[in-house]
Amino acid sequence: MKAVILAAGLGTRLRPLTFLVPKALVTIGTKPLVDYVIEWLRLNGVRDIAVVGYHMQDVLERYLSQFHPDVVFFKSRKLLGTAGQLYYTKEWADGDVVVVNTDVLTNLDLKKPAELHKSRGALLTIVGQIHKVSLRFGVLEVDGGMLKSWREKPSFEYITSTGVYIISDKVIKKLGEEYLDMDALAKSLIPNVAVYVAKEAFFYDVGTLEDLAKIQEVRLESLKP
Repeated sequence: MKAVILAAGLGTRLRPLTFLVPKALVTIGTKPLVDYVIEWLRLNGVRDIAVVGYHMQDVLERYLSQFHPDVVFFKSRKLLGTAGQLYYTKEWADGDVVVVNTDVLTNLDLKKPAELHKSRGALLTIVGQIHKVSLRFGVLEVDGGMLKSWREKPSFEYITSTGVYIISDKVIKKLGEEYLDMDALAKSLIPNVAVYVAKEAFFYDVGTLEDLAKIQEVRLESLKP
């Protein structure tokens, strides 16, 4: 199985750091984000890895050529969104491809979502996780101005996307050089989209300066699958 790391974004929520380096090279501990993602993929047995750049992509390309010479780098002419950026890999993609955002750190074992993807014959599998949201207020159900029920500070559970996907090369090879986000791609592929809920794994989204401050306190060796 091949894998693509999406590293094209401008990293606006990590400014001023991303005025100096692309988001993929923002450092956590002693290593940049992209190193953790590459290490996670290799620990999952993925050897064919590509990175798609755009913002400060010459800087990222030089870093990868020095420290990860076996990783393929694709330059982008345009920002095409979280799914559209895969257009630049369409000649390289082969079989089922793991796609991951560069700011996602996880200890996910890819074996189970890959098995689900194959068993369902899916074109796209989204790795999700359960998020619980608790309200601070009582929720009133009203009918015709009269109270029907009162739920005090209820909690709701949602399945949210983690930024990790498995995509068939059939989908990637049909992409044009046009803007397309992953949610729009997923909607267009229904009913051939599977969802693997990763209850046994944890995920860190390092998209903001606040997230970056929190991840510095995490024992990063626990990111191994």
